[in-house]
Amino acid sequence: MTEETVIQKSLIEQILNEMFANIEGREEFDAPTIQKLKQLAVSGDLKKATQVTEAIKLASGEHYEST
Repeated sequence: MTEETVIQKSLIEQILNEMFANIEGREEFDAPTIQKLKQLAVSGDLKKATQVTEAIKLASGEHYEST
């Protein structure tokens, strides 16, 4: 008898995967921006609005000091 191991992703991982699948290919988000957002997700910093905003602003060519 063979055993199959099913590895389920957490709900958060499923949501993030779906979000990244949705934004990839959109012209508003280039590959470096998506990569930066993925790095923020892995490090747990995606919940920090200032870092997410900074990543998106850098992609759009805007750069402002974080407050």
